[in-house]
Amino acid sequence: MKTVTASKAELEREILERKKAEEALRKSEEEYSSLFDNMMDGFAYCEMMFDEAGKPVDFVYLQINDAFESITGLKRDLVVGKKVTQAIPGIKEANPELFETYGRVALTRKKEKFEVFFKPLSMWLSISVYSPRKGYFAAVFEDITERKLVQGLLEERTAQVEDYAQQMEQLAEERLEKLKDTERLAAIGATAGMVGHDIRNPLQAIIGDVYLAKGDVNSLPQDDSKTSLQESLAAIEKNTKYINKIVADLQDYARPLNPHVEETDLNGIISDLIIKNGIPTNIKRRVKIAKETQTLTTDPAYMKRILGNLITNAVQAMPDGGRLTINATAKDNNTIITVQDTGVGIPEDAKPKLFMPLFTTKSRGQGFGLSVVKRMTEALNGAVTFESQQGKGTKFTIQIPTNAKSH
Repeated sequence: MKTVTASKAELEREILERKKAEEALRKSEEEYSSLFDNMMDGFAYCEMMFDEAGKPVDFVYLQINDAFESITGLKRDLVVGKKVTQAIPGIKEANPELFETYGRVALTRKKEKFEVFFKPLSMWLSISVYSPRKGYFAAVFEDITERKLVQGLLEERTAQVEDYAQQMEQLAEERLEKLKDTERLAAIGATAGMVGHDIRNPLQAIIGDVYLAKGDVNSLPQDDSKTSLQESLAAIEKNTKYINKIVADLQDYARPLNPHVEETDLNGIISDLIIKNGIPTNIKRRVKIAKETQTLTTDPAYMKRILGNLITNAVQAMPDGGRLTINATAKDNNTIITVQDTGVGIPEDAKPKLFMPLFTTKSRGQGFGLSVVKRMTEALNGAVTFESQQGKGTKFTIQIPTNAKSH
């Protein structure tokens, strides 16, 4: 009798444990189903179909989630159990690369990730595909159409900036080449005003677009596409700085100079210029400002333009890297500032013409940068000189009064 009772108790305990296991399994399936249905990305589990030669020809949808329906607009009852060529007519002709990729993954079981313009639905998709078992594949995808539109806008704006830069150079060259040397110099003022008006108006529109695009890009999730967009923005900013510099050089050379002297933080100006010039990492920097020259009485705007042009030239002279050295010392009530590079140097035949307007050794630019440096330095009752040796670098020396008097 005791044996029968014990067996009955064990049976009841076994039944209870089985019910608990079944309940746990049911809850697990419910949690999995909830997670599956609430995924933000679309999901499709499919069986690949091959012809006798082993070429992928079709695939059957075995399971999809709610996000698949919301992203594609295709209803579950019209997709599950159907061949893709039935559910989405014309897909094989529109996107044959999908069949090749899915077939390859189903056979090799090596996961792949790619972006594709899904022509039947006119949308861009980012797709990750893997194979849980041979002959089958699972695709997880997201709609990246908006991101692609932003990227396309940035690429268009980048091309526009480059076009504006080229048009400006071509326009200035065409106008100036028609004039003799003396006439060219007389026409600089008119050219500067024309360029400032014709270039800066569209440039401001582009800057506004870049600002808005930055907000859009920053809101995107971090991935390779976001990095690509950020690189496009950097290219736009680089080109706008280049345009601004040429326009500023033209206008600074053409306009009458009237310095407004005030207490000026030389150390701060140099620090800001180094940051704003975006000096490449392959260029080492050394800055040494003597204590007695850290504060000058001079025109700070002129100093920014003078040193900014010299630093830009030094960086451009070292395309493969090098060393940029900036020193400031005091001598006989003057401040001596040197900007030295270890770049390509200046050819001997170019040295006599270096400060002449319209002369340049570069493939781009109008040749006003050093002319502006000379003109502004002299407006501060100073002088500019240089030493250079090809293959070893160049050093520019600026000498200005430490305490200039107001005009």
